Amino acid sequence: MRKSSQILSIILILLIISGVALGAYFYQKNLPLLWVFGIAIGFVFYRSGICFSTAFSDIVIFRNFRMFRTSLILLLVSFLGFNIVQLYSNISNGSIPGYIFPVGLHTAIGGILFGMGMVLAGACVCGTLQKLSEGFLLFWFVLSGVVIGSLLGAYHYPWWEVSYLSWEPVFLPNIFGWRVSWLLTVIILVGVFGGTFLLERRK
Repeated sequence: MRKSSQILSIILILLIISGVALGAYFYQKNLPLLWVFGIAIGFVFYRSGICFSTAFSDIVIFRNFRMFRTSLILLLVSFLGFNIVQLYSNISNGSIPGYIFPVGLHTAIGGILFGMGMVLAGACVCGTLQKLSEGFLLFWFVLSGVVIGSLLGAYHYPWWEVSYLSWEPVFLPNIFGWRVSWLLTVIILVGVFGGTFLLERRK
């Protein structure tokens, strides 16, 4: 009985996914692909249990760098993917995609507030969505806080833009070139990845 109910649940989920994809196709033809791609990413996050809050808290509490290394791999893969897209746009004489903003005081303040929120919630945004999918209803309050904080940040953003975003953004390919900036980023990420093993041995 339990197995049959699981099969029915799977069939129902597949029908819902297919129905949404079909409706999205009539609205815009490329949306079903994005819909399936988003579901695939969500499934990977759910099965892997990636959480940036856990990645840092495990280091402090347990001296465990496993989740931190997983996050570094995620950053490396994301960097390579985005770099290929940006390089292709640059070769094609198109505008380079991505939100490239200057780093300053606003970055530090935002990082501190976001870090405090992760500590109080016990999860980052990815972890919050994972907990919700597992049935932890209290994380609806966390997700509500994320939405409210995002709306307040968007509302208050013009003040930060006038006060702190007047500097020029720092884009490494414009300074070092594409090859050097790519190599420098990979070396830093791989170096930090290898350094975690040394720190674990010294503990």
